[in-house]
Amino acid sequence: MRKVQFYGAVSMDGYLATTDERLDWLFQTEGAEEAPTEAFMAQVDTAIMGRHTYEYTMAQTTDQLINPYNPDTQSIVMTTKPHAGDDHTTFTNAELPALVKQLRQASGKNIWIVGGAGVLMPLLTADLIDDLYIQIAPVFLGDGISLFNHADYQRRFKLAATNQYGQLAEVHYTR
Repeated sequence: MRKVQFYGAVSMDGYLATTDERLDWLFQTEGAEEAPTEAFMAQVDTAIMGRHTYEYTMAQTTDQLINPYNPDTQSIVMTTKPHAGDDHTTFTNAELPALVKQLRQASGKNIWIVGGAGVLMPLLTADLIDDLYIQIAPVFLGDGISLFNHADYQRRFKLAATNQYGQLAEVHYTR
């Protein structure tokens, strides 16, 4: 069965981005380029994200690929206004946990959860996240786009590994 994995970075106070969606605080973190992003992305072939994450990523990339290490990665973009995609991108308003359950049963590599609470929290609540790879940059943003938001549940994960890449700390938790 395919694993469902979150992989992303946050500030020390738990933000993915500033309120105006900037990530310069992460890119200015010494060692961020040492993180094993390529190895992680090579083992996924499906990426699920919200529309804001998709649009930001497309605006920042010249190759228009969510996963440059596996160009055949299928992107599934969760949006309230689905529209036609292309060979590699599907825009949908499907019920996220049901969609992920279906994808887990299909053949393929692992599934990457990209972005923030809008996609991550319904999957945590439904107990569908197998791995969390959270990289922590040594910066407090004070405000921004949060990785986690309020939910009515409790989940315990097991610490699988900790790694340091320059000034970036990475924790890997498994279900």
